[in-house]
Amino acid sequence: MTVAAGCPPSAIGVDFDKNALQGNVHVLRVPRLDFPPSHLWYQLMSLNGLRKLVSESDIVHGQDSSSFPLIYLCKKVNPDLPWVVTVHDGPVAELRYVLSSIGRGGTLRDFLRYGVGFPGWDATLRGDAKYADALVPVSDSLAAEIRSHYRIEPGKLQTIHTGVDIEHLENIARNSSTSFTSDKVRLFWAGRLSWRKGIIHLLNSLSYLVHEIRFRGFELQIFGRGPLEGKVKELVSALNLNDNVRLRGFVKYEELIASMATSDVVCFPSLYEACPVGLIEAMALEKPVVAFDRPFSRELIGDNLPLAKGITDYAENLRNLCTSAELREKLGKRVKAQALEKFEIRQIAKSYLELYRNILACSEVDR
Repeated sequence: MTVAAGCPPSAIGVDFDKNALQGNVHVLRVPRLDFPPSHLWYQLMSLNGLRKLVSESDIVHGQDSSSFPLIYLCKKVNPDLPWVVTVHDGPVAELRYVLSSIGRGGTLRDFLRYGVGFPGWDATLRGDAKYADALVPVSDSLAAEIRSHYRIEPGKLQTIHTGVDIEHLENIARNSSTSFTSDKVRLFWAGRLSWRKGIIHLLNSLSYLVHEIRFRGFELQIFGRGPLEGKVKELVSALNLNDNVRLRGFVKYEELIASMATSDVVCFPSLYEACPVGLIEAMALEKPVVAFDRPFSRELIGDNLPLAKGITDYAENLRNLCTSAELREKLGKRVKAQALEKFEIRQIAKSYLELYRNILACSEVDR
């Protein structure tokens, strides 16, 4: 298997020779320009090499943003070569949320990317849907969204969730030396500090928890950076949460997972996601999650945890978990079972392998 992935523009002289193959996987770093639309530069800057690589393959698996127009150009030359395209986001939903964020913490960069850039993302998904042999949304909620806005051939859509290596996560947690000396309940949040990720909603929920419910026995650790970092710092101070909130910035992946594993509750207040890895990692580590009632959270969490309808609900759910170790353990076990059943990486890999075999079998029959 050969994997072509983007890399900084300083990388030049990409070698498309497969002699560098080690084991079963060859990772090929393809240069791209670091400004929008980066996925298009990634394809155009190495177009001839990518087309040659694709022509030597039995099946091609692309990601939504990096497949079109390459899929169109390759299908013109070899229409029988099967393509699978995984879809991670819905352009219409991204547009809706970026517009709703205007004046509420949204950023110019996000508006340019998902608002002004909407026609490009829309054309990309339409092209993938037209030319791919299988279109694979990473969640049923995303599949439903795609069906409602795009014409997709019957049978072309097949949901396969994002997966995580649960054994690897457990090993990181087991070998970690991360520890806390505070006797407060440990809350965890990680992600890009942006409006869509719900960080402002989380801080408002914590304010309600402190000032209305009058519970202060917690410490929230925030991992990540983003356009709202300054606003988050201001809000923490304005809401009198300085004793309860710590901003940790970027850390290495192993430290991030270790910190999640040693937390008591994971906060996941995102307003829109398709199939977020961070949520699945928390479930895999047996952590109760506090989330809003959204299509993605209903699908991934199911009825294993109570989902919040709004700020006050979110604060109440936090209070209930913070004040009961027994409840945290009970709900943690529920979501761990859900993760093992639906999101274990080996199970996801088997689903893709079965899809590849079915497509190849159909391709042979058609020939």
